[in-house]
Amino acid sequence: MARLIKSFWFLSLIIGLAVLLYIYAGLPEQVAYEIAPEGGMSYISRETFFYLSLAALVIANFSLYTVSRSLRYRKESINVLMTNWQLSLAGVLNFFFIVIWNFISLVNSGENFNYDNFGYMIYVALGLIVIWIIALPVLLIRHQASS
Repeated sequence: MARLIKSFWFLSLIIGLAVLLYIYAGLPEQVAYEIAPEGGMSYISRETFFYLSLAALVIANFSLYTVSRSLRYRKESINVLMTNWQLSLAGVLNFFFIVIWNFISLVNSGENFNYDNFGYMIYVALGLIVIWIIALPVLLIRHQASS
């Protein structure tokens, strides 16, 4: 199971980097990242968007990977549980980043697109993050009960 989760995390990281590079190539020089209620938009440069997105991806993955490798608990089974949870959380965060980057790409594409067809994916990605965070105490309580 641990190899499967590590593979999922690594694959999501590689796909996330590929999606970021693909989206970066198709963005205009000024990237709209916020749509104001009055109809205005906030812009940043394409390079700033790329480096901020890359920093978010690297910090999220590196911090969760480092914590999963350095924390040690008394029971080996809890070590395995926490490592698997942290790496799977990193994979879920990578999915969230991919969804957000695709949405920003759609907004900046200049095409006439109904954002309601894709907007629900943001809520799905946020829901997965919430479920993953809520799952940790449940997994720990279930593990404690079975021990």
